[in-house]
Amino acid sequence: MNQKLKEEEGLNLKEILRPYFRHWPWFILSAFIFILGAMLYLRYSSYVYKSKATILIKDEGKGGLSELAAFGDLGLGGAGLSKSDFENEIEIIKSKRLVSRVVKDHNLNVRYFKEGNVKSSEIFNDGPFSLKLISFSGDSISKFFHSVSIEPLSATTFNLVSLESNVNKTFNYGEIIILDFGSIVVTAEQGNEFVKGSQVIVTISDFDTAVNNLKQNLRIQPVNKNSSVIELEYNSSAPKKSETILDGLVDAYNNDAIEDKNLISANTARFIDNRLEIITRELDSVETKNVNFRENEKVTDIATEGQIFLESANELQRKQLELNTKIGLAQSIQDYLNSGKTSELLPSNLGISDEGISNSIEKYNELILEKQRLLKSATVNNPVVIAVNDQISQLEENIKQSLGRATRSLEIEANDLIKQRGNLGGKIAAIPSLTKAARDIMRQQEIKEALYLYLLQKREETAISLAVTTPKAKIVDRAYTAIEPISPKPNIIYLASLILGLLVPFVFIYVKKLFDTKIHNRVDVEKELPLVPILGEVPTIDSKESETITSNDRSVLAEAFRILRTNLSYFINSKHKEGKNLIYVTSTIKGEGKTFVSYNLALTLASTGKSVLLVGADIRNPQLHRYIDKNEWTIGLSEYLYDTEVSIDSITNEVMNDKERFDLILSGKIAPNPAELLMNGRFENLVDQVKNKYDYVIIDTAPTLLVTDTLLISQQADMTVYVCRADHTDKNLLQYPKELIDEGKLKNVAFAINGVKMNNFGYGSKYGYGYGQDAPTFIQRIKNKLGIGN
Repeated sequence: MNQKLKEEEGLNLKEILRPYFRHWPWFILSAFIFILGAMLYLRYSSYVYKSKATILIKDEGKGGLSELAAFGDLGLGGAGLSKSDFENEIEIIKSKRLVSRVVKDHNLNVRYFKEGNVKSSEIFNDGPFSLKLISFSGDSISKFFHSVSIEPLSATTFNLVSLESNVNKTFNYGEIIILDFGSIVVTAEQGNEFVKGSQVIVTISDFDTAVNNLKQNLRIQPVNKNSSVIELEYNSSAPKKSETILDGLVDAYNNDAIEDKNLISANTARFIDNRLEIITRELDSVETKNVNFRENEKVTDIATEGQIFLESANELQRKQLELNTKIGLAQSIQDYLNSGKTSELLPSNLGISDEGISNSIEKYNELILEKQRLLKSATVNNPVVIAVNDQISQLEENIKQSLGRATRSLEIEANDLIKQRGNLGGKIAAIPSLTKAARDIMRQQEIKEALYLYLLQKREETAISLAVTTPKAKIVDRAYTAIEPISPKPNIIYLASLILGLLVPFVFIYVKKLFDTKIHNRVDVEKELPLVPILGEVPTIDSKESETITSNDRSVLAEAFRILRTNLSYFINSKHKEGKNLIYVTSTIKGEGKTFVSYNLALTLASTGKSVLLVGADIRNPQLHRYIDKNEWTIGLSEYLYDTEVSIDSITNEVMNDKERFDLILSGKIAPNPAELLMNGRFENLVDQVKNKYDYVIIDTAPTLLVTDTLLISQQADMTVYVCRADHTDKNLLQYPKELIDEGKLKNVAFAINGVKMNNFGYGSKYGYGYGQDAPTFIQRIKNKLGIGN
């Protein structure tokens, strides 16, 4: 049982795929056309290439990547990058400010296209000239897009065409050209040879549009989450342009970072220079006072007494000197903050020991830089700028408070030292007052000298920082372009074209089959009427071919009717005993070819030497007269049924087919009451008289669905040949003869399928030449494969 089920499923699958396999040439032709289209598309499409550049954001705090590492003992170098800092650097790289700088530096709002026979390809830095927009005559904030066509004529002249400005004129290179949208200048490029007659299309867009287009095609991302390596990608049909954009963006980022670093160092250097100028004057004043004191008092050297006390005093003096130095530094920064220059950067790395104050100053400088960046693209009333100002003010107040606390702490410690020195002072009361005055002068001199030397050291450190400022990004790989394009991909295009080439005929056949309600061969009839036998299939004939078969005919039509005759004999023998020879030929609707089948079936039976009578019982729409040399008004069945004086012999005509002959009774004139004539008993009398006289009596009846004539006389038949026509009979109409068979209104029904195309014969096979058909020509074979003609 399972094996049988599998066989049925396999058969169903074959039946499903049969219509597609039958039209395999269409699949090959469609696939060839689509692949050819893909080749043309790939030939003339613009290839897009991916360019990449890789950079490393330096972590200078680790000291391994910066030239400042050699000066680590001087306090130079920064803190390592955190995750948020790294993400901030990515945002800076793809910021509109840096992208705008790249667009401006490389004039990217002007694009050049070399005009070809089919397509135009973009060129970059390879053209014989360059164009620059000097001024724009429209609104500065309006968007615009213009194009001009330029044809180099010589090394010094070119022809410019602008349809918008209605300009078609020859100009010299370097000449300012005024157009409707603005002024441009075209400059010849050295080293790029011009080709006379070559057209170059130049498109000019507004700056913001060019920036936005660049940002949309730019892709920046970290190589992985655990590294500081960034990969920059840009896709374009001009690889050189992509590489220039990526390298330009990296350079712009490095230059911007260097500018920021130099700005801090420069402000620090200015602060130190100002302080040095003040300290120099103070130191000179103290030294002058010391000289004057010694000259006035005529003192060259003062011997001290109580060496032990003096050593102790010296130790206290050293400590007080350190405290005074720290207090002086703190007061200097406080004076700088109170000077009203708080919008500038604070000096950093001045040696204040308080770590909190140093961190606050560093953060204060970062906020000042952030504010300066924001003010380049926003106003002071911008909410973000206001927020940064608030942070700066709050941090400034914190620094002042921290410096105040540090100063008070140092002053307390200094007062304590003063008290200690007071105690020692009593012990050295014997020291001459001159020595005391000299020591006071020397003390002031030492303080100024210490501060002066300290500032000189910091000035050198700042100078070193300016001299060795390094780029923020280390270039791992400069911009390069992959050899293979990312679009279009030939393999994918060819695969898609092949799939589409196979899919289009498949869908066409499927849709055609889906909406196809006609029968085409015996398979369609067997699906609708599986229990009804099929006598055979009659091929469709060309308009140039004869509708009737002839003696010794070897055509496909003749072979089909011979098969029909053979199957008819088997069918009659299986259903009846000898002498049952009354054959009705009918159909469902008009135009299915029942008369054509009746006539050729009579000819085929007569060719075997049998006596045959063909009766035209379709008295509403007679057609048999078309096959003989008689007109439709020839006396026939209608006259016999109507007039009792008309005999059968008088309406019987002899038809000759070469050596074969058969008798024919035409339908006669069209009667106004066909149904009543068929019911008056005369037709039964005719049948009774002729069925014993002939071997076969074939009766061509009316269509069963349109009129009731056939059903009135159907019980007289020994068998019924039911004709349907391929590509004409609707599948739903087959339910009607099924109902007639089930209800017993038609007897011993067998189907004959008329008008079957050659490629639909049987179960998809075709007659081979030598069996009813001459060898086909090459053109005929192609037409048969494509289903054309037959």
